[in-house]
Amino acid sequence: MKTTKNLVLCALFAALITIGTYIKIPTPLLPLTFQTLFVVLSGLVLGRKYGAVSVCVYVAAGLIGLPVFTGSALSPTFGYIVGFIPGSWLAGYIAEKFKPCFLTWTLGALAGIAVIYALGIPYYYLMSKFYLQNELGAKTLLVYFVLMPMPGDIFKSILAGLIMKRLNKMTGK
Repeated sequence: MKTTKNLVLCALFAALITIGTYIKIPTPLLPLTFQTLFVVLSGLVLGRKYGAVSVCVYVAAGLIGLPVFTGSALSPTFGYIVGFIPGSWLAGYIAEKFKPCFLTWTLGALAGIAVIYALGIPYYYLMSKFYLQNELGAKTLLVYFVLMPMPGDIFKSILAGLIMKRLNKMTGK
């Protein structure tokens, strides 16, 4: 029974990640999407194993052609999508290994997003340089791919911590 419940929750989070991809809130710097929020929440809620499985389901759905990505596997941003898997896993690992509290969940979410950056930015650079023939400098990468999205990602990490706090209160954990 527990396995069935976990598989259903994995499917639910794969769907939430897809929905989060298409929710865009305009901000002065970049549009804010909720894709990474649901990626880190999958790890925080389901744990490292099933969180990563839910993201793998999302990635597999996109790779077989279902319209879950806003781009394609040849898009320079695909490295971020690949980073979702270890990002979810790390958020879940931190949630499992440390005291369950707002700070743990928020830091777990931030760590998961840092992994997404760590895989997404080099992939973007390589795709731009070798596939698109448009090499980006270090300053451009830092400004556009770290500094500009960082406020939104910090907000989403805090939101993930608040959601987990509420979920734990509701479930009595």
